[in-house]
Amino acid sequence: MTAPAPTPARRPDASMTLLTEMLERPLDPGYAAASARRAAAGGPRSTPVGSTLVAVTAILIGLLFAVSATTVRRGEASAGTVRKDLISQIESRRAVVDERSAAIRDRQTEITRLESNALGATENGLRQELQALAALTGNVAVEGPGLLVTLNDKPTDDATPTAGDDQGKVLSRDLFIVVNSLWQSGAEAIAINGQRLTVRSPIRFAGEAILVNFRPLSPPYVISAIGDPAALPAAFAETVGGAYLKSLTDNFGIVTSVEGADHISLPGATRVTVDKAVVQGGTK
Repeated sequence: MTAPAPTPARRPDASMTLLTEMLERPLDPGYAAASARRAAAGGPRSTPVGSTLVAVTAILIGLLFAVSATTVRRGEASAGTVRKDLISQIESRRAVVDERSAAIRDRQTEITRLESNALGATENGLRQELQALAALTGNVAVEGPGLLVTLNDKPTDDATPTAGDDQGKVLSRDLFIVVNSLWQSGAEAIAINGQRLTVRSPIRFAGEAILVNFRPLSPPYVISAIGDPAALPAAFAETVGGAYLKSLTDNFGIVTSVEGADHISLPGATRVTVDKAVVQGGTK
């Protein structure tokens, strides 16, 4: 029995057949066959230069796509960053606008409050001034504390007094002097027997009667004067009217009295007229 022939040793590069074929025959067999058929048909043969150009072109196209993809991704990332910055700026500006809008509303509220206070103070001041002027002119009814000054004819026992004997009678000038003294003492409103006095109120003597606002009055004559109860009595006592009352009593027997009153009510004037000045030979 003969010994089997020794098996030849395997080449070290036997496992590199595929790599060897790729190095020795870089073209695919199918591609080589197609190239041979094209050459047999009279077509142009591919050259190494053409193959190289094709490979370079393919590589360039691949690089172009890669660069384009990278650029697009970078653009998207940059756009996202810009968008975030814009959103942040918008939110910041919105916060500033809200803050300033709130400040404007606060200022408007403050302005409205100040205007209301100013108008209220002005309105109240004008109303008080109007009321004071109306009281002085006698156009409206008024009430308050003040003085009651009473003058009455001299008492007589004679049932039929002597004609022409007026020494003990209250005259219109007596009332006139007392009224002027009360105005001088600070009286705000005056009436005689309920007839409100104004700057145009006449006090006259007609026959046996005294006329006030053209209305006849009879004694006793009560002069009601509204004013400061703390100042009016003392001020009136220092005037001519205060001394005049004492003189009427001492010299003519006329009955007089001065009393303070906590509440006096006076009506508005029944005759308040306004005259217009007219230039002689001209128009109103």
